[in-house]
Amino acid sequence: MVPCCQECYSFCHSIKASGLDLLRDKVKEKLHKKYEKHLQIGVNWTKEELEQSEFEGKALEGFRESGWKMFEIAKARVNYTGWPLTIDGLPVTGMSTSFHVEYNGITYTSLVQAVEQLAKAYNIPQPYLEEVVELVGRNRLTYAIRFAKSTYGYSAEDREASIGSLKAMLAEEEALSISQQVNEKGIDVGIGEIKELILYRTMVSAHAIQWILKQGISTLNQLAEQEEAFFEHFSKDSEIAAFTYFNGVQIYLEKRETEPDWAENEDPNRALFGRLAGSKI
Repeated sequence: MVPCCQECYSFCHSIKASGLDLLRDKVKEKLHKKYEKHLQIGVNWTKEELEQSEFEGKALEGFRESGWKMFEIAKARVNYTGWPLTIDGLPVTGMSTSFHVEYNGITYTSLVQAVEQLAKAYNIPQPYLEEVVELVGRNRLTYAIRFAKSTYGYSAEDREASIGSLKAMLAEEEALSISQQVNEKGIDVGIGEIKELILYRTMVSAHAIQWILKQGISTLNQLAEQEEAFFEHFSKDSEIAAFTYFNGVQIYLEKRETEPDWAENEDPNRALFGRLAGSKI
């Protein structure tokens, strides 16, 4: 027998589960269902708003006085972690909560349950909320709820347009994040410290070298990832210059990668790339 209160026992005695953590989650889901309306009080009101409301009539006045307490009791019930368990005097360990999700102080047994309950609580079309959560990730559930509440509109076309704008916004965030991460690992070098060089009859511009060092670029793959940013930066003055600079720095980085002895011993800017490597440690 697993120790539990009478309420939980009324749920779990008929449940078949292969593990204690699964049994616990099944019981919690039933508690969520039982206290669903009570939990929605916390969605629609704050404690202060409820206390300051001007409800009239016996029933509404009673709700004003006891509504928040009902919410707190329901919240405590669904969040309760249970008593420590032992078998033959040995503590039971390994009960997983890795799939649990918390939102607004309430624990849900899974992301699926959270989305289902919250879609209902906030009157958001569940498929739409599911799509938003899939895009932003489970760790940004609060953001997903806020976005979905304000954008789901009244038609499929409205929701499709909102999803499109969200995808574009997330793509911009990712690009900015990558750029910031690279910049944080780069080094600022004065143009006078950089030696221009000619490789295979191609000039490698000091300005191009200065830019890649500032962006933390030391390989061809990294340069390819920042190709658009490179051309955006250098095309302001001349597209021809931008292509010339890019071609030169490609040749330079390729030589450094394919001829490590040259990069380590003969490259006139080897000390600068050494500083760059040190800044990334």
